[in-house]
Amino acid sequence: MCELFAMSASAPVRVRYDLDSFAREGGERHRNRDGWGIVFAEGRDAHWFREAAPAASSPLDRFVREHETPHRTVMAHVRRASAGPPALVNTHPFRRIHDGEVHHFAHNGTLHGLENDPGARALIRHRVGDTDSELAFLLFLDRLRRHGPARSDIDARFALFRRFARDMAALGPANFLWFDGATLFVHADRRVHETQAGPTPPQPPGLHILRPGPGGLGQSHDCTGARLKDLPEHVTLFASVPLSAADWEPLAQGCALAVADGRILRQAATGESGTE
Repeated sequence: MCELFAMSASAPVRVRYDLDSFAREGGERHRNRDGWGIVFAEGRDAHWFREAAPAASSPLDRFVREHETPHRTVMAHVRRASAGPPALVNTHPFRRIHDGEVHHFAHNGTLHGLENDPGARALIRHRVGDTDSELAFLLFLDRLRRHGPARSDIDARFALFRRFARDMAALGPANFLWFDGATLFVHADRRVHETQAGPTPPQPPGLHILRPGPGGLGQSHDCTGARLKDLPEHVTLFASVPLSAADWEPLAQGCALAVADGRILRQAATGESGTE
């Protein structure tokens, strides 16, 4: 299974990561990790690190851990290959330039039969790797190109993202993180959970959320795989599984959110209109 993590904050936060510990918390204690990636947003661009190898033995991962540059938005993914072999081209988060914007996308789940979708089939030749996740990203960007909501139109982009996530969830678990350079969009679905009896069939929750609140202003927050230092007033965290003893809340299946500067701008479940 893959593990997702994201942070949005109202001021730059210094974050120290241990992606190997993060992966183990999600149930990967006895499975090989097939790659990892992390995005640190900065202005209109982002620092983007990926590797198709376990983070535990990675000099690149050590470099990322030891350079705690403050950032407002972070997205991370630890991969367990289900579609496409372990390779850099198949390692999340994926990155594309669209209309002068740098977009990043990560997915947990397997979208069965996506290549048979007419819209997706036409985009296969643009795919660099072999994964359904990258193809889903291309399909979403194609919809964004055709329908054209500007980055400033949060409502239109949120509606487009929700429709896309709903369509993908019909094919399999569709836990998504999408960052358009300004707003982090999140969709929670279902995932495989590790139990003593073995992996479960996909079931909710697919993601959890934590909002430390103003009581943590200036303090640090420790969770498995990450230490956040000097918290600002608004911080929102997302993870596949709870990463600390704090009050992580499970997100309902079909829940979508748009978050910027640590604040939830829009939130809706399947069949609901978006709310602020």
